[in-house]
Amino acid sequence: MSPTVTLFCFLVSIHGVSSQGKPPDITDPPVQQTKYIVEHGAFNFTCKAEGNPAPKYKWYVNGKEIESNKYQKVNTDSGVLEIPDFSQREAGDYRCGATNNISEGVSPLAISPAITLKEIKQASGWSESADIEDVRATQGEYAKLECNNVTQGDPKHPFSWFLKSSNADQLQERNRTYIDRRGTLHFIYVEVSDKTSGDDVYNCAIYNKVREYIKLGNPTRLTVTEHTGTLGRKPKNQFHTNPAEFLIGQTAELECVFSGHPLPSISWFDTKNEPISPGTKYQMDHQNMKLKITKITENDEGNYKCKGENAQGEAEATIFLDVKSAPIWEKAITNLTVQEGKDASFTCKARQSIGEKDLKPPVWYKNWKKIERNAGKFRFSEEGRVLTVTQLKKPRDIMCFQCQITNDEGSVFSNGCLNVIKPIRVTTHPPLKQTIKKGHLVNLTVRGTTDPGMTLRYRWEFKNQTYYTDLPPHVIYDDVSDQTYINTTSLSDEEYQQIQGSYTRLLYHDFEHRSVVIEVVDGNAPAPVVSKAALPWWVIVMVVIVLAIVVIVVVSIIMSRKKDEGAYKIYSAEVNATYLHPDKDIQEAKFQEVTKIEYSEPYDAKNVEDM
Repeated sequence: MSPTVTLFCFLVSIHGVSSQGKPPDITDPPVQQTKYIVEHGAFNFTCKAEGNPAPKYKWYVNGKEIESNKYQKVNTDSGVLEIPDFSQREAGDYRCGATNNISEGVSPLAISPAITLKEIKQASGWSESADIEDVRATQGEYAKLECNNVTQGDPKHPFSWFLKSSNADQLQERNRTYIDRRGTLHFIYVEVSDKTSGDDVYNCAIYNKVREYIKLGNPTRLTVTEHTGTLGRKPKNQFHTNPAEFLIGQTAELECVFSGHPLPSISWFDTKNEPISPGTKYQMDHQNMKLKITKITENDEGNYKCKGENAQGEAEATIFLDVKSAPIWEKAITNLTVQEGKDASFTCKARQSIGEKDLKPPVWYKNWKKIERNAGKFRFSEEGRVLTVTQLKKPRDIMCFQCQITNDEGSVFSNGCLNVIKPIRVTTHPPLKQTIKKGHLVNLTVRGTTDPGMTLRYRWEFKNQTYYTDLPPHVIYDDVSDQTYINTTSLSDEEYQQIQGSYTRLLYHDFEHRSVVIEVVDGNAPAPVVSKAALPWWVIVMVVIVLAIVVIVVVSIIMSRKKDEGAYKIYSAEVNATYLHPDKDIQEAKFQEVTKIEYSEPYDAKNVEDM
């Protein structure tokens, strides 16, 4: 093996990853979705997940686990759910569950977002015995034909109108006509040619090209009276969208119908009362009677104005666009890998759209079973939006969590599995401070262990440089002894000075890192002279004050003693003695006179004073 390959293998330090439990991670289906299927049609759900050991699969409908039967067949190995003959009986919310056996009694269960399965429902229409409605109007006036006795299917399809005599011919849209989202046919103004005669009738209809059916509403006759005078009429708003409620991300369609003669022109104004021009965000059709706002957001909410104008005058209408939404994620729970002994926190936080009601706290599940608040190892905070699992233990605390937040418009759901691993431990390291001399070996050997499911890697940091696949200058690795060192014997003086400093050995993987810092110091270098730090000014002031007080006290004592020199002081003890006349006693007991004093040594005044 070449030295380069050997060095690389050591530095990367890939520890053999043994078979290690890892909770399931569902990759398909990734998001919540809705699917439509015809009655008696066949349908298959698929589910895919990763994990170690390989996960087994379950399926749930409306929260209840499915046991395989002739209507629903679950393959626990492949994750396929087969519905061979669909009917309304099988409609509902389906979720995939993936689970594996980490150890005895530990089987985390991950749950997918819901797939809502619906039966395609055809629209229902009127019967042949339905009464014919009559609508009368005068030439140049507004008229409307309402669509009654027809029920939309699921999913919904647009309305159309037919003029039926011997054959049913679909009514072609003209500048003077508009069909709104409820199916009403508006005549901005009628002409004599719009009237029905004989057996002719107007019929509203739901026309489904995909399913190839037409469902008709009530028949209507239109009678138009010819007008002999002036046809001019000023605009008047006859219809506008109300309520205008749409979900975030949808295309909002705002409708505004003005009557008038001649045909009014229609313009639109945004929430800032600025004129709207067609473009990527805004689109208009049907002679501007419909405004489309694509991919709406909360910022699109507000009042929009439509204006109809012709030579006779103008009119306006205001439409409030109410943007609604299912809860909007701020932070969904995700998979976590945490070291044993620590706590793990999952955050499930969403908000309502602007102007909507506050959301209720999320509902939490562990392995798809509802969690009671503050039970056992589980602690909730931030009004139930944060779940903390305390003092993790492997493998006991390997599990999956789910949270769901719901409002009137829908719900959001997320799944996150908790994997608990053993922490990184340093098993070998040299003295953390090494004082060396030329000729010494510098020991830099650092080894560690980690969870068997993780790959432990190493790197060096020295003098603000990181070494991933190389070694710091003059560092040697011996793959035979598995030792890392610096041999200073062959180094020049300059090279010897370069090796001094702090060597940091990083042990790490994707979820944790540990560091060992080794200080290498030259033992031949003289000890640095440490200058005494200057005393703070307040200390100096205090010392001066104390010294001044001492000097004053000493001077006071000296002055007091000088004042008492040459006087015999009578103290209270003496005053209280049995002889109370010391002056008289001294007079009576005088010393004898001495006429001559001889000295054996020369006279010394100092000696005399000391006698």
